[in-house]
Amino acid sequence: MLNYIYEAEAKSKSEAEQLILSTLRLKNSDVKFVTVDAGRSGFFGFTSKKPAIVRAFVEDKNVPIEKVVHGVTLTILKKMGIQGEVIGMGDGDGKIYVELSSPESGLIIGKRGNTLDAIQFLLNLIIDSRLRNGRKIILDIESYREKREMSLIRYGKSIASVVIKTNKSRLLESMNPYERRIIHMALQRDPKVFTRSEGNGTFKRVRIIPSSEKHKYKDVDSREKNYYDKDKDDDYDE
Repeated sequence: MLNYIYEAEAKSKSEAEQLILSTLRLKNSDVKFVTVDAGRSGFFGFTSKKPAIVRAFVEDKNVPIEKVVHGVTLTILKKMGIQGEVIGMGDGDGKIYVELSSPESGLIIGKRGNTLDAIQFLLNLIIDSRLRNGRKIILDIESYREKREMSLIRYGKSIASVVIKTNKSRLLESMNPYERRIIHMALQRDPKVFTRSEGNGTFKRVRIIPSSEKHKYKDVDSREKNYYDKDKDDDYDE
């Protein structure tokens, strides 16, 4: 099965094909074109013109994964009606990092990064894992993920101080596995508290608990200061 990579609109089918090649800097032999709509010209000015729509699929397995990621990312943004560009891409820690730029960055990020996570999920779903050698694609814009991490660390430590003062556990807001792991790691070395995730599904809640209550939780490993999710906290696949 060929991997979908990009979709373009132009006055004609040939122009749409050329637009794809120039945008992604690919050769004609790299992709297979599929015409979604051949378009139409106006009838003596009485009817509106309809653009041609062409989709490109990876034809050559040697096409760099960066080209595929670039194309799919731009297409998703276009389908959302959002202007955006890929301004950087890197590879490290077994992941592919993609940095976006957009005058509508707020829309791309969404509430607490939910939209950014959704776009990232689509990227990993659409692009065959074999093409990316199993690597996870991490999408970011305006260094949001780093800022979010710092915010979560401050949040976790702030609630932990309340737990220590009151000697009562506190349950945090629902978070995805990636965010929960940040909280767990931030409090891992604090001997006065430990953490555990509660709930079902992807969005669980972290509970911060005073160490004096550790004996109440039989599933806490006594060798560790903190309790971690045993599902996907260490391998965020959302």
